[in-house]
Amino acid sequence: MNSLAEQIIINILTAEMGLTADQIWIRDQNKVMPKDKKLYVIVGMVDSQPFSITRETYSVPAGMMEVQKVITRENIQIDILSRDTSAILRRYEILAALKSIYSQQQQELNSFKIYGLPMSFVNSSDAEGSSQLNRFSVVIPCHIWYRKEKLLTGYDYYNDFDTRVDDDKSIETPTGIIEFNITEDA
Repeated sequence: MNSLAEQIIINILTAEMGLTADQIWIRDQNKVMPKDKKLYVIVGMVDSQPFSITRETYSVPAGMMEVQKVITRENIQIDILSRDTSAILRRYEILAALKSIYSQQQQELNSFKIYGLPMSFVNSSDAEGSSQLNRFSVVIPCHIWYRKEKLLTGYDYYNDFDTRVDDDKSIETPTGIIEFNITEDA
């Protein structure tokens, strides 16, 4: 995955809901919601649970290629807000957008999967106090594959090495029972 899951979800919601760039953003960007009656959406990761971390190497003409893979489940919170009834009337569009054909294509293209239906939409309007905002929050679990490739040059890689077989008597001696050389060609 070359982008944040939040950004891909923003791209999906923007395309499917007809939002402009100033109506949707990643959480913690120090943005303040304007005092108009437009619909706004904020997207941010709540937590991330790693499932698998692997490392593979393979030879390339320039040296050794290291591939690092991390698979996580990330819970992405989506908040929909408005000063009028737009958030109330359009909150279902969040879920519809995430199940759209465009969403499916973006998931396949970016190596991540949005799991099934969330448990609930939470009416978090009370958190806004006297500002009279309509605010609804939903947490969407996502399965994400991260991959990083790195060319290793100038590092020692041992294809050939000497080894020996010992028993309890020969282990303390300079020579083993059997000594041999393992090579890349062997």
